[in-house]
Amino acid sequence: MTVPTLPARIFMATDLSARSDRALSRAALLARSWSRELTVAHVVHNADVDRHDRLMSTAPSWRRPESWAQALERTLRDDLAAEGITAKALIVIGSTADSILRAANDDGAGLIVLGMAKDAPLDRIQLGSTVDTLVRQSRAPVLNVRRRVRGAYRHVVVATDFSEPAMHALRLAAHWFAGARLTIFHAYSPPGATLTSGPAAKASWRTAVTEQCESHLAAAALPAAIEAALNRVLEQGNPEVLLPDYVDSADVDAVVLGSQGRSGLTRALLGSTAENLLHVLDCDTLVVRGS
Repeated sequence: MTVPTLPARIFMATDLSARSDRALSRAALLARSWSRELTVAHVVHNADVDRHDRLMSTAPSWRRPESWAQALERTLRDDLAAEGITAKALIVIGSTADSILRAANDDGAGLIVLGMAKDAPLDRIQLGSTVDTLVRQSRAPVLNVRRRVRGAYRHVVVATDFSEPAMHALRLAAHWFAGARLTIFHAYSPPGATLTSGPAAKASWRTAVTEQCESHLAAAALPAAIEAALNRVLEQGNPEVLLPDYVDSADVDAVVLGSQGRSGLTRALLGSTAENLLHVLDCDTLVVRGS
């Protein structure tokens, strides 16, 4: 059994917009609390850099002492210094998702942090597609930040289908967020549920799911104190409906999801709705690739 470790480095990708400010604050807080180094990268397309530099090439010499990429890096360093954030500033030139992955890998990142506001249609097409690509392809966990930072995470939920990737996500959450209240959340839909909706059938399925959960936790081999304090939420229904409602009602700060990498996010009882959860959950979401 592989014991999760804290990430060696944290890599935060920003578009220098207001919606990235929350992600930057969270990345800086995690870096401080874990005593880890932070890299903050701004990704710009090649065409934008070329266009800007062509325009500046006709300007007087005193107006073009540096390339646009150098100017952006200087601005980013100044912004970080103004916020009192100790981090390496990096300008990444290229297509968004591929460039973030390449730069994060080169940086030795053990965690990638992104900021995505509550979705508008255009956000889902642009930044949303970047998040989807990253969670499918990144070997490092990807944290999508929505909430304003008010301190360390207080309540973390691990959504599970009792699979191996979900077990890895649970172990990692227990280690990374040891000071938080931890909840394991499982939504289930028995086969033929509409035909077997009587009390006896419901009780039977509840018993089976409870036993499956306890077997899953035994295999996870969490520290005894963490398992004893772990809150279990097992509910019949659609996870895409139930989990967002639980997040809102239980004051959840972050949800952790297991991932199977290039084959897509965990299916089974979490279902094909798992990727949609990244865009509908009104809290931070950490996607962890299976070990």
